[in-house]
Amino acid sequence: MFNIVGSNRFGDITVKYRSLYEYFCEALPRWATEFLVRIRSDRDLADLRSKIEVSGKGTAACVVASRAGFVNADLLTQLIEQLPYAETDFTDRLYQPLLVFFRDAHSLVDRWPDFIASPIHNWDLAWRENRCFQPLVPLDLGEIREFLYFSSCFAATRHFNELQNDMYHFTKRSRDKRKMQAEYTFYSLVPERMRPWLIETFDFQDEGEQASYKMMKYYLANAALQWVHGSFDSIAFTSFIDRLLFFVADRPVRLTDRQEAAAITRDLFVEKPKKRIFEFLSMNEGRRIYRFAKRTTLEMDLRILLERYLDLYKSREEYFSYSEAVIGHGDLCFSNILYDKQRYLLKLIDPKGALSEEALWTHPIYDFCKISHSVLGDYDFINYGLYKVESAKNNDFILKFPHTNHEVLKSIFLSRIREMGYDIRIIRLAEASLFLSMLPLHIDFPGKVVAFILKARQILDELEFGYQV
Repeated sequence: MFNIVGSNRFGDITVKYRSLYEYFCEALPRWATEFLVRIRSDRDLADLRSKIEVSGKGTAACVVASRAGFVNADLLTQLIEQLPYAETDFTDRLYQPLLVFFRDAHSLVDRWPDFIASPIHNWDLAWRENRCFQPLVPLDLGEIREFLYFSSCFAATRHFNELQNDMYHFTKRSRDKRKMQAEYTFYSLVPERMRPWLIETFDFQDEGEQASYKMMKYYLANAALQWVHGSFDSIAFTSFIDRLLFFVADRPVRLTDRQEAAAITRDLFVEKPKKRIFEFLSMNEGRRIYRFAKRTTLEMDLRILLERYLDLYKSREEYFSYSEAVIGHGDLCFSNILYDKQRYLLKLIDPKGALSEEALWTHPIYDFCKISHSVLGDYDFINYGLYKVESAKNNDFILKFPHTNHEVLKSIFLSRIREMGYDIRIIRLAEASLFLSMLPLHIDFPGKVVAFILKARQILDELEFGYQV
């Protein structure tokens, strides 16, 4: 598990904006939260023993391992509600249980030396005297396959998408039928040499108001999960980023005339952010966020930010000009990159899609911008809810992240980009347009939208007032 989430406790692992401990607490009935004891230190163990020793004879205890994963929170709620009426001890399994109920809490004290020496789920004994409770069998998150299945059940999707999964397949479904068709068709349209990097799509279904397609399930953690939990060291990250940038460098290339190149560039880096900002401001929630941000400081005014971006783009427009186009993935954020450090296995999912071979071609730096907004732009921290927006003295906002060794890893990425001959300032300017463009796509999470606005402003400030990297 260290390869995926670093040294984090199970309860502190974040999936879909909240920690696993928070999910567990939310599933508890209100009365149960008053008696909840979270054990993280010897002091917590001592406090628990004191509470049991002064408790009455009828006091019960339920021990739940932090590595227990409950996909169906309602079943956990029902179980806890029934505990006051349980008449016998029970476990969720015969060996190494993740959940043990003691009808008499004092019997746990009788086993205290074993309890403080090792978690119950590591004990070798068979719990034959305990009844096994079959209706609720949690996943063991210490097992990589079960952890990846569990985390995939909480995969974040945008408000217009739906993701279903079982032990063998992912099914992606959306009301945007054209997009589903394009994502499904992409695999069959790309050249053969790109296909080994992609997960094959199949079984496209037009379901009337929606459309869907399937992919085989690979038990690989996405790079975003590994990145935000600090599981990459310098060696592992170098291997990962070199492999990813090899894919980008090896994309098919074709020469384009000046008119075609200008059209691709303008569509991605001018028209797209303008269109998305207009879309955002046409939404009720978008206008509410806009008014809130504008009242805080004019520097958060979206119209001003867009104008600043377009001015910077215009002053550097010549550096966006290329005489070639590439077949790009189109959405190389870390959440769309599956990676196994031990096997150096990298697979890409959720491309932008294409309905024709002509639609495959895009601007050469666009994929670099997507990678950069995960590495340098902290996109995945925002997407996981791992950020803080703090107030400054001048009534402004400051965006903060729980970085570990990420500055070192960012410098590795920067050196690789420079070695490839790309101007990081141009990539970062295009990256700012990504943060502005994604606002309407995340409208169902206003906090994330504010963070995206702050990040776009931060990038523009760095570029306009002095770039430090």
